[in-house]
Amino acid sequence: MSFLEKTAKTIGGVFLSLLLGILGGAVCGAVILSFGDLIGRSGDTGYEYVGYWSIATVWLGFLYGGFFGAFVGPLAYPFLVRRIGFQKALLPAFAGTILGGFVGAIAGPPLAVLTGICGFFVALALTKSKLSVVSISNS
Repeated sequence: MSFLEKTAKTIGGVFLSLLLGILGGAVCGAVILSFGDLIGRSGDTGYEYVGYWSIATVWLGFLYGGFFGAFVGPLAYPFLVRRIGFQKALLPAFAGTILGGFVGAIAGPPLAVLTGICGFFVALALTKSKLSVVSISNS
């Protein structure tokens, strides 16, 4: 593979991770923020009771999740996703983000963002290490 082909593949991977980061982050952000609403931890909306939910929460979650996903997705590509592959990284990344975000949502929306991002990276790192162990065992 020539230098130009490697460069084109890397640039394509970064752009794909940017798109997936925005879309996946938006969906995860909406789910996590909606969960925070439902458990009575909506932040500063003034509605702090269990079971409250508003459609505005979804749009706000899309906005914040997409914003952070635009940075986190391309950041994860060179270190984790490139070695794992997009197909093997999608489900663990989604699950890690959701689980991390749910744990953080118990404390409040700002912590949900941080724990969601941490969950994303932990899930990808675990997937990478699991695939590395499998490939070493098979060789």
